[in-house]
Amino acid sequence: MVIVLDNGPIHRCQAVYDQQANWEEQDMYLFFLPTYSPHLNPIEILWRFLKYRWLQKLHYSSWSRLKKAVFAIIRLFGQEYRICFDGLVNRNKVKFNSA
Repeated sequence: MVIVLDNGPIHRCQAVYDQQANWEEQDMYLFFLPTYSPHLNPIEILWRFLKYRWLQKLHYSSWSRLKKAVFAIIRLFGQEYRICFDGLVNRNKVKFNSA
């Protein structure tokens, strides 16, 4: 089993390193994402959609309005707000010229 982690302080703390040998004895391995890799971290993808697609200018007019909008989007995520990963993959494909 491989556990994929970002480089958050909680994942890089001494308690994790102290347990790493024990986990490896149980065939559990840690894999740390590269230092800056938002495209590999699902929460970063969600935050990008929230920030650049779903929030509107009026939501930034006050802290309470912004907080309310963010919580509403998170609550409705998967119903009203969705991320189509197929579209992201297709848009980022490299097409090679076969000629």
